[in-house]
Amino acid sequence: MKIKRILLKKPHILVSLAIAFLCLFVSNTNNSPVMASNEKKLAPIQLDMGGISVAREIFDTLSSSDYVVMSVGVIPHPHTITISLKLTNEELEKENPIVTKKVEEILAAHYTDDYKIKIEKFENVPPNELPSKSEEIHKEMLNLFPIISKTMKKFGYDTPPSIAYNDIKSGILIIELPNTEKRKKIIKLAVEKALKKEKFKIKKVEFKLYNKSKRLQDYRWSPIISTISDNLIGKSDYMLKGVSYQIKNGKTYISLNTGLDKSKSENITYLKETFKKFFTLESTKTQIKKDAYELIIYGTNKQILVKITKN
Repeated sequence: MKIKRILLKKPHILVSLAIAFLCLFVSNTNNSPVMASNEKKLAPIQLDMGGISVAREIFDTLSSSDYVVMSVGVIPHPHTITISLKLTNEELEKENPIVTKKVEEILAAHYTDDYKIKIEKFENVPPNELPSKSEEIHKEMLNLFPIISKTMKKFGYDTPPSIAYNDIKSGILIIELPNTEKRKKIIKLAVEKALKKEKFKIKKVEFKLYNKSKRLQDYRWSPIISTISDNLIGKSDYMLKGVSYQIKNGKTYISLNTGLDKSKSENITYLKETFKKFFTLESTKTQIKKDAYELIIYGTNKQILVKITKN
């Protein structure tokens, strides 16, 4: 199981799964971690919908230290923090240990002890070196979007639908619509008319339909998944390898893949108690509404270590 790389780009934030959703790695004084058998306290976990992610905190900390941060990425397994800075090779060599120390301090404050840090120079591709085809499509999309947006607003779409136009030669424009939309023929004619008026060389307009209810549920759960991964990833006590989820028949199924086994009973018990508490929080209940869900934590050899269900 894998979770997608989380990417923060200046000035916008792009989030895979989350997409969206930013969480805070902090110790919780009201949530005392259990004592493991080796007398070492387990790393505390605070699952809460508030706060910011570690990636965001790193981004903000470095930016406030006058670094031009182009991106901060997180790879789950092995847990790797990738940082792209706008520096020369000489500056990067000089600043690398300073930046590394700052990042290590942030991770230590959040009890993250299993990680790698990769700092690299941002490579800017000159415009004249961009592939001509990609550049042409990009320009076409920039021109297309306001036309589609204006047309779709007439049909009650205040938020413009997603569009795809990957190949100018094929001339096929794909517009996403909810599968409950009954006016597809009328919308298609209106879009084609608007494009023809603006002299776009679109040969065909097609629709990609999606389940609106399922998509809204996906939006609700995406921040939940980000909260979970942000607060468990990189903590060796829990050996998180990945988080995944799927929505099927109105129910959300969450899977946590770990390297734990039943000999780590204190770790497993703490995880179970933490998740049970998380799902009783008002902020969590507000986020997921009345959705049914099932969360399973797997150990080695796909052992089921924890199972929490709400029907």
